[in-house]
This record gives sequence, C-alpha cells and structure tokens, in this order.
Amino acid sequence: MTKALNPQRRLVGGRAVVNRDWIRELTGASVGTAARWYKVRDEQPAEHRHPEKERVDGKDFYDEQQFRTFYTWFQEEKASKVLKAEPELYELPPETVVSINKAAELLNFAGASTIRKYQQANPGYFPDSVGEVEGPTGRMIQAFRVGDLQDFDKKRTGEKLGKAGRRPGPQPEAPVGRPSALEEVLAAELSAHAGGEPLTATQLAERFVAEAIERDGYRPGLAAELSVQYGGPRRSWEWVVRNALKHRPATAPPRTEADRRAAVALAALRERGDVRGLAASLAREHGGSPDVWSRAVNAARRLTDPTT
Repeated sequence: MTKALNPQRRLVGGRAVVNRDWIRELTGASVGTAARWYKVRDEQPAEHRHPEKERVDGKDFYDEQQFRTFYTWFQEEKASKVLKAEPELYELPPETVVSINKAAELLNFAGASTIRKYQQANPGYFPDSVGEVEGPTGRMIQAFRVGDLQDFDKKRTGEKLGKAGRRPGPQPEAPVGRPSALEEVLAAELSAHAGGEPLTATQLAERFVAEAIERDGYRPGLAAELSVQYGGPRRSWEWVVRNALKHRPATAPPRTEADRRAAVALAALRERGDVRGLAASLAREHGGSPDVWSRAVNAARRLTDPTT
C-alpha cells in the first residue's frame, strides 16, 4: 500500500521552503524521480538547479522558489527531447486514414516496426488501428486515423504521460532514472528482455552502447549511429555514450582493426557455425578481401578452441 503524502510548507526568514512530499504532490513525481532530481543536481545548469536541502526541525526542506524555477526548466527540457512529429501531421484533416507506414513517417519514427513494438509491448499506449489499407507491395496493412495520431503526439510532450504510457504520480517501486526521450523510443524493446532481469529504458540504452563499443570500439559519431539505428535524439545518446566511456576501465587497450574483424568473425562463428565460405561471406557483408577475413576467422577459431 502506497504511503499517503504529507506535504509541508514553512516560512524561514521570509522564504518559503517545502518538503519532498510537497514537491511530489505538486509534480506528480514518484519517490525515485524526486530523489533523482536532487541526486543529479550538480549536472543541472546552475541557474536552473534543484535547490540544496536545508534542515528545519530535523527534516529536509527545499527553497520553494528555487524548486519552481528548476521544475519549469525541467519540463521545458523534457519537452524539447521528445521526438517531434512532421508538420504534415497537423495539416491533414483529423478524419483522414493513413497506413501504418505513413503513420510512422508522420510521427518521425524509425519505421512501422516501432508502432508494432508499441502494440506488442505496451497495449493501449498507441492508438488502435481503424482498419486496413493496401500497402506498397499489395499486402493489406494496418491503418490509423490522423486525429488519433494527433492526440497521441500531443501526449508526448511529457505533460500527460510519463515513461512509455505510464501516468505520472506516486507509484510503488518506481525506478530512479534520468528523464529521457529514449524512454519513449526504447520502451517497446523492453519486451525482449521480459524473461530476464527488469531493465529501464536508460539501462537498455546503456547496454546497446556497451555492446557497440565492445564490438567495434569507440569512434566519433557513435551516438549519431545509435540514434539512427534505435531512434531517439542524438543528444540523449551522446549522454549515454559519455557515461559509458566514463565507466570503462582506463587501462583497456584500444582495439585494432584486426581485433574488430576477429570479434565480428567470432560472433558469426557462434551464430552460423564453422560453415564453409564464412570468410567470403563476411567479406561481402563487411567489405575487405576474403584473405583478410580468412585470417580473422582463423583468429576467431583460436579463441573458441585455444588448442588449434
């Protein structure tokens, strides 16, 4: 059972100060989110920073005006990170019916697969289909009403919806995480991990970054590549990449091109087995000569069986 809030507001030296329950009541934030705002205050711009706590009668309070300044900035920052729809979405009559492909284009999604993942992983978050229309190949595909898409896009400002369709407000066992537009983009991907440990969208993004760096090493433009591959603002991916690099061992040796090819070959061996013509296939897929990839496959074989 969720504990009832006990919002308090005091006057200290002519200034209004408030407790965390007051903050949660004002914003609808969970326990974890309110705690996170304070925890990462040093990462926030000085002029908009969450106020420092001060003890009043043995309890933590925060300057009300400073918090209101912070929260106004936070809402604007959150809204600026939400994926923006194409202007065409609001130029079309609400009763217009468009295909799932066109709906994805209007909402600036990576593709129709993003909508399908939302439907599978988060029923009720994305508008219901209103029927089917003929797709580019002649196959019948889902169709959506433009007015429903407009309503959905308006909810993506962060004013009405929180993480991936969750209503704001106190919620039990709410995760502590950095607010991010990636939560909306990656929410559907979380269904793939339902059988394992629970992941937040931020943790999933961190995993994608770590896997990319482990596979190919860090290179400039990694955040932009991940933004294209998975969706979401490049600025959000840059934040995840910076944090991943910050926590990588400083002594980790840089990967050579031969190391990268060997890692790709090793992954292919595990996925396809030691099939004939593997080096030639990798050369076609990744570029380079079959001889170079043959050496990479041999190196991968040695990794799987050190006695060879």
